[in-house]
Amino acid sequence: MIKIAVVDDDSGELKKLSDMFTRLGGETGQELSVETFTDSASFLKDYDKSYSMLCLDIELNGEDDDDNGIELARKIRQVDSDVMIIFITNLAQMAIKGYEVRAFDFIVKPVIYGDFAMKMRSALGFCLGHRVENFKVQTEGGFVMLSSDKLYYIEVSGHYLFYHTKNQVYKQKGALKEIESKINDLPFKRCNNCYLINLKYVDGVDKDDVIVGGERLKISRPKKREFLQAIAEYMGGKML
Repeated sequence: MIKIAVVDDDSGELKKLSDMFTRLGGETGQELSVETFTDSASFLKDYDKSYSMLCLDIELNGEDDDDNGIELARKIRQVDSDVMIIFITNLAQMAIKGYEVRAFDFIVKPVIYGDFAMKMRSALGFCLGHRVENFKVQTEGGFVMLSSDKLYYIEVSGHYLFYHTKNQVYKQKGALKEIESKINDLPFKRCNNCYLINLKYVDGVDKDDVIVGGERLKISRPKKREFLQAIAEYMGGKML
């Protein structure tokens, strides 16, 4: 799931953008969770780092002249350096200020769905390629937190999962289906019933083998076509 916040003091615009995200989610097959806010204060009150994307109206009307989308973005950057920020604005020249807060893109009002969808598909693809999940893996001495971005592949054998990283393999009881449901929108794909591959670390394919971090793993015949298609889309940057 990709969590998105939209901040705009115009309730009509909020409804319009929320409906557009609903339509886009249906077209792309992505699960998008959209939360809307009419002012910066209510948004900042309980802000956490669970959002993947923020859509901010630059011309927010607040209690003072500094209470606008740019200032809101500056406050967010003080606590969250990673979240994607996209500005919605009436004036294209205002968007240049977005570079001060590392905005990803901007959309000019009135928002037209075709332009919205084109830019958001690119933005969502970027989110998917950069979002990570953390796994808490029990060890003999306690536990270790593993980032999905550092995993080469996950192997299942019997009732155990083996998390393969660059320098170490971690073992824990579990089922591969449970992991798949947690990272179903990340660039992981099964090459057979035993291996869930991080496409980021695929070095190549040789006949019925996929090469991951220097290791050769078998690609099963039933999954080969779908797996190779997933690699092609990932390598081409087409995550949606």
